[in-house]
Amino acid sequence: MEKKSNNENNNKILGDHLLNQIFFGKYKLVKKLGEGSFGMIFKAESPNGKFAFKFEKKRPNKRTLLKGESQIMIYLKGKGIPKIEKYIEEENYSIMIMELLGKSLETLMKETDTKKFSLKTIGLLGYELIPIIKFIHDKNIIHRDIKPDNISIGYDDPCELYFIDFGLAKKYRSSRTLIHNPMTKHSKLTGTARYASINALDGLEQSRRDDLESFGYVLTYFYKGGLPWMGLHAKTKEEKYSKILEIKKSMETEKLLHNGPKELIDYLNYCKQLQYEQDPDYNYLISLFKDLVTKTIKENIDYQYDWVNEFQAQNHIKLLGISLENSINSNIITTTDDENMPKIMMNPDKDIIKIKKKESEKINYYDDVIDDIIKIADEGKPKNDDSDSDDKKKGKKHGQCCIII
Repeated sequence: MEKKSNNENNNKILGDHLLNQIFFGKYKLVKKLGEGSFGMIFKAESPNGKFAFKFEKKRPNKRTLLKGESQIMIYLKGKGIPKIEKYIEEENYSIMIMELLGKSLETLMKETDTKKFSLKTIGLLGYELIPIIKFIHDKNIIHRDIKPDNISIGYDDPCELYFIDFGLAKKYRSSRTLIHNPMTKHSKLTGTARYASINALDGLEQSRRDDLESFGYVLTYFYKGGLPWMGLHAKTKEEKYSKILEIKKSMETEKLLHNGPKELIDYLNYCKQLQYEQDPDYNYLISLFKDLVTKTIKENIDYQYDWVNEFQAQNHIKLLGISLENSINSNIITTTDDENMPKIMMNPDKDIIKIKKKESEKINYYDDVIDDIIKIADEGKPKNDDSDSDDKKKGKKHGQCCIII
């Protein structure tokens, strides 16, 4: 990185002056994508491609939150999770270099003529994103801030979908015993009130059910173009959260989605009745949205979202076919079970044992790291995140670690 004076570094560690500078000998920052409370996000170019640079200012006597986020994303590594290039700590700030993605679903919805998504796109989103949520949950992690801003499309392939911003994510149960965190009551909300579950707004410890209910409110928002509890006037955040909770508790799903698709109504009703430790029936939930597309509106699962043209959709299907063919011909099959351990075929038994042992040690290491990182991060983690906050009104973008503006 090019040198700056100490005075300038102290007064303005992160800012527009970083544009066009070269980091680590190969990354050139070419565009500022967003700015939040603790740092900034830039688009970077290198000989190896395009990346997103997420900076976090180091604060006196405060733990860095970015380290925990990067560790969780490395741990989750898989479909629907952006790839992390590297994580670096400098004297004044931490940097996470990651895969560059496309626009958020919030931005894409606002770019439509109707300011909402079609019923087909709602169905396709449910069909594609619930398996990614399941993947995250199978690794014993909950996101805790599922919202339109935190779902992005691919940079090169607009049919690919990704969850981003794992700054509030945490383990909801032990990786080894699968024993849940205890059901406790909190005084403050973790997440975004607009999409938070009823139990989360009520202060209860979150689990898988809360991510799924939040996703239901996200889909409802996409379908209606808004939610009844948006734009409420209140003197304090606590009063506003209380009003949102009251509306969510009192309003039946059928009224919330008046004349809406039965499948989405069934989805939300199912999520609301889940118990804290209950294993959600993800296959049932996925089937609801498959039926919405193929039976209710009699369309195909063709990946032609509202922002995708026919050529892009066909190209995505073609790439999926190539990927499937490669996985069939390969002698390495990856699973999505709790261990997420590669299973090797057509190799001697001793090699299988050796590889499994190595992978098991790696998984155990990451489990220990994630446990430690999350405990540390929780100490300094911001608990409240309101989608109608002053920062958002001022145009600041939070959590958009890989968004193209």
